[in-house]
Amino acid sequence: MTDAGGRRVEPPAAGLIAMRITVEYGSADGFTQTVERALARGGERGATIVAQLDRGDLAIHIPREDGPSWNTVPLVHIHRGLPPRAEDWAAANAVLEKLERYR
Repeated sequence: MTDAGGRRVEPPAAGLIAMRITVEYGSADGFTQTVERALARGGERGATIVAQLDRGDLAIHIPREDGPSWNTVPLVHIHRGLPPRAEDWAAANAVLEKLERYR
């Protein structure tokens, strides 16, 4: 599957966030399919991968559809046609590592 721009939304290859995505979504294809379904629902608003503070899980938040989320930390926002860059994943990984230290 590909996003609206013809590029697949792939998970990062390394880091804590890559490990957590594997735990949450199984395979890279499972993650890609879940993100693409979320992007289809989110339309031009996109979708945000978030860390849920109360459970320590990762989830996908769709702006304005899912409503406010007071107990999450945004990690990566994905727009249709524009998959996250390596720098986006690196920043998300750094935030997740800090959250894990204080959990």
